[in-house]
Amino acid sequence: MIPNTDLFHKALRLSAWAHYGQITKFGDPYITHPVAASYEILAASAAGETFDTDLAVLCAILHDVVEKSDVTLSSIKKDFGKKVAEGVGAMTKNEELPKEQQLRESLVRILEQPREIAMAKMADRISSMLPTPAEWKKEKIDTIVSNAQMIYDMLSQTSPYLAKRLKSKIKLYRAIMEKRS
Repeated sequence: MIPNTDLFHKALRLSAWAHYGQITKFGDPYITHPVAASYEILAASAAGETFDTDLAVLCAILHDVVEKSDVTLSSIKKDFGKKVAEGVGAMTKNEELPKEQQLRESLVRILEQPREIAMAKMADRISSMLPTPAEWKKEKIDTIVSNAQMIYDMLSQTSPYLAKRLKSKIKLYRAIMEKRS
């Protein structure tokens, strides 16, 4: 299926606006993160996996806009449809829960969605696992690895390509932890 480039551009513009001035934990403009996540989705498609590319890409681009800006799920629904809004909603952590429960609860909600949402979550995590800065403590890296492992354990069946990519990132981070021990 050929992706809807007009919707892609519309989502990219919204995400760029929502993340304007924000930076990633690596010091990059924040928009690089959802763009990289959407690229992971396109790579899975190019690798031969068949799925609703538009749904997965739109959720990858928009996955953080509700958590990190004043964009609402109702505005996403209005502009991108119910499936995208529900996908972004599932990927949005429930901040009323204790921090240690937020990821697992979100993953449970993601599993209730079409597989494309799980793919977007895996792509999100893959694109969040760049090489670690030297100043990062072992504990921080360990938390990232354990969260990535939980994502892998719960979602890997939804995309062989993305599961393999995430597994390689986990392996890389574990090797970094070993070197810092």
